[in-house]
Amino acid sequence: MQSWHKYNNYRKKKKDDGSFVFIITADGEDVEVSAKVYKDYAAFSRKMKYMELDLKSDRALRDTSGKRIKDERGTVLVIAEREVSLEVLIDEGWDCPSSSPTPEEEVLAANKPEIMELRRCVALLTDAEQALIQALFYEGKKIREYAEIIGESKSKVDRLRTKTLGKLRNMILFGG
Repeated sequence: MQSWHKYNNYRKKKKDDGSFVFIITADGEDVEVSAKVYKDYAAFSRKMKYMELDLKSDRALRDTSGKRIKDERGTVLVIAEREVSLEVLIDEGWDCPSSSPTPEEEVLAANKPEIMELRRCVALLTDAEQALIQALFYEGKKIREYAEIIGESKSKVDRLRTKTLGKLRNMILFGG
């Protein structure tokens, strides 16, 4: 446990009465803090270590033969960078998502007559029906999720969805 304290600037000490004192070392000075502050600080510290070490475990410094370089404690030295260029990631074989729009985004962004007609018909629906369409089809919520939001049963929302889609279909087909 002693080596852990050597590399972290926070610790928990047990007092004689069995309670704990939470300490964070700042600027070389020990500061006693509440359990909540200690917990939050420890979580933040762990996240930073994750970002700096764990997440970049494949981004280690290497010598000319390709072996990872370690410090005097045996810890692998990681390349000190927060962000990596797209070119470097591609060169290293990382799979990067495309920035080009998906087919769905292209269709929705287009001002094609069919899309314009769909938008016109959706605007004619009641507020509740429009909210349902917005949640299920534009925001991607599940029926159960939306049912919880509006305080209705899943089956009732499912029936409302079927009824609303039928209403939209009739509007589009018969010029409603």
